[in-house]
Amino acid sequence: MQHVIILCVMLVAALLPERSWAGPTSFTPAPNTFKTVAMPKSPVVSDEKPVLLTADRIDYQQQEEVIIASGKVEIVQGETIVLCDRLVYDRKQEIVHVYGNVSITDETGNVVFAEEAELRDEMNQAVIEQFKARMNDESLFASARAVRVNENVLKLDHAVYSPCKVTCADDLEEGESKHSPMWQMRADHVTVDNEKQTVVYRNAWMELFGLPIFYTPYLSHATPGADGKSGITIPEFEHNDNLGNVYRLPIYYAIAPDKAASFTPVYTSREGPILLTEYKQKFDSGQLDINTSITRPRDRDAAGNLAPGRQLRGHVFAGGEFEEGDDTRWGFDIKRTTDDTYLRKYDIDGSTLLQSRVYGQTYNFTDSGTRSALSAEGVAFQGLAASDDSQRIPLALPLVNFDYETSPGIYGSRYFIDSNALVLSRDIGANTRRLSNTIGWRLPYITDNGQVIEFKTQLRGDIYEVSEVALNNGETFDGVTGRLVPEASALWRYPFINQMEVTSIMVEPVVSAAISPNGGNPEEISNEDSLVPEFTDTNLFSDNRFAGYDRIEHGPRVSYGVRSLVNYKKIYVDGLFGQHYRQQEDRNFPFSNDLSDKLSDYVGKLGLQYNPLYFAYRFRLDKESLSPRRREIDLQYSGKRLNIQTTYILLKNDPIFASREEIASRVALDVTKNWAVGASVRRDLQLNFLTNAGGELTFKNECVNISGVIDRIYTRDRDVEPDTKYLLRISLKNLN
Repeated sequence: MQHVIILCVMLVAALLPERSWAGPTSFTPAPNTFKTVAMPKSPVVSDEKPVLLTADRIDYQQQEEVIIASGKVEIVQGETIVLCDRLVYDRKQEIVHVYGNVSITDETGNVVFAEEAELRDEMNQAVIEQFKARMNDESLFASARAVRVNENVLKLDHAVYSPCKVTCADDLEEGESKHSPMWQMRADHVTVDNEKQTVVYRNAWMELFGLPIFYTPYLSHATPGADGKSGITIPEFEHNDNLGNVYRLPIYYAIAPDKAASFTPVYTSREGPILLTEYKQKFDSGQLDINTSITRPRDRDAAGNLAPGRQLRGHVFAGGEFEEGDDTRWGFDIKRTTDDTYLRKYDIDGSTLLQSRVYGQTYNFTDSGTRSALSAEGVAFQGLAASDDSQRIPLALPLVNFDYETSPGIYGSRYFIDSNALVLSRDIGANTRRLSNTIGWRLPYITDNGQVIEFKTQLRGDIYEVSEVALNNGETFDGVTGRLVPEASALWRYPFINQMEVTSIMVEPVVSAAISPNGGNPEEISNEDSLVPEFTDTNLFSDNRFAGYDRIEHGPRVSYGVRSLVNYKKIYVDGLFGQHYRQQEDRNFPFSNDLSDKLSDYVGKLGLQYNPLYFAYRFRLDKESLSPRRREIDLQYSGKRLNIQTTYILLKNDPIFASREEIASRVALDVTKNWAVGASVRRDLQLNFLTNAGGELTFKNECVNISGVIDRIYTRDRDVEPDTKYLLRISLKNLN
């Protein structure tokens, strides 16, 4: 009996990854009928995974030295289960035969099926008839005959592979008919190598719904669930007006477990070939990612017309970030291209401004509550718009920031220091060297009746060494200038909350006030980082609404408004409405279209969230007529089958952005379990024309993802013409 147990276990070893199996050296059983037997302890049998055998009958033909187990034979060892109708072990020839409904399930969930199998050479070799194997990802192998060469290599003859759902005859319900999978690979010979994690086909046809559509003498892909493997992935086909017919053939190369590269030759009928490359590597402390492209098409003039000669075009995007401990990190993000229109023409990136930076940051938070942060970086820009002049685009190197806060003192107050240093240079135009330091004290305070008050005092000093700064009189200034600005500010808010059974309401009046000397923005200081100030609900109560250091708000000023929040069951409504007043006229920061007025326009927000719906409305209203000067609407619906996102913006005679009105929307709908449609549109309502429109149709199931995309861009920029793009993507499971 024990030998039968060992033989069945050896059958598992023959068809699955190699294990050590053993038992007693002699055994002479008599015919017997039994149910379940546990493998007795043996010096070489693992105690951690005992073996159990269940069968209806076992016989031993002593003269022929043949052991036979029959009737619902089942062997269980750990998570491995072997089932068969009959087992015959010929001890003289050392051959094991298993018959009838053979199935083996391993610990990963893979299941092997067969009608008959023969095992030889101490069970290291196997010949299996009518072989079938269902992998743990539901993909299926089937062949007329399978030969197990060793514990890692399995060879199949006249084999079929498919990850698609296959309806077997036994699973059919009354009235149903058996059908072929959506796609499958059929080959004369298939080799499955678990050690190399590859599946190799020779003389193979790809079939679609049972019809052959593609032949290849050789094809290789990774085994289901394998690590990333090298090879050719699914190609892409596209047509657009700028490039003509486009064919991409990505090639993936797995260099090592921590690094990989891809090479994508691209053929375009209008512009010739392009090569795209990508390299990725992970380190213990971070990661690296490099993307490049290169091509050499025929030259074109400024209007996009063909000209004699050829030009080298391409790009480099390289990024990496690394950590040194929990509080320090450094990295780089480099983005450069050979010319203004290359990235958009070749559909690589739609940016009109590229920013490259190298940076380092460190943080320190102590148990006592002291906090500090230091960062240093260098920043370079590449302007890609037709109006950009590369000689006037600045280089910021270095840009250093240091922030420090003491631990909480009396009443929770803190002292703080904010420092900034900048060297900014350009070939033509103003150059700046800046050192800014702010020292201050902050005190948060909550009264007994719930009023929240924060006091802050600070002293800021800025020193500038500048050259070629344009003055209002038409002259330029070279030299040293600066400013010393003391400031005191306070923020007061008083939340009123009414909590009911299913509803809570919060209304909070807010007032912020600040005072500092007038004249804080001398014209000798070049404005480099505060060119586009915006007055919105997000900065209504800020002390200084300028984003950078070169411009500051000054003089007495106050902001006031009301916040509110209503929570009814799962409905959340929040709102804000307020206004700003300044004592001193300051044209640097436009609070309304009337730059000389001391009262700002009204700004506010209204938001609604009721899953799956989200709605936000931000506005700026004229203080006299309440007519809209700025509107922003964001509408999102995220349901199980339907997703909608719509944004709308309106600007009327804005001092910075002039007039603008635009709407953009995207809709995605899962029509059925397998079919989905999507559409997007962007329209300039002021000029009354579409800037972009597109649609997508997708089919996906357990083994394939097919999407067709059409996209129309109506804008023109030099050699980038208005473009209609047609794209077909096909993704086959386990073949990508």
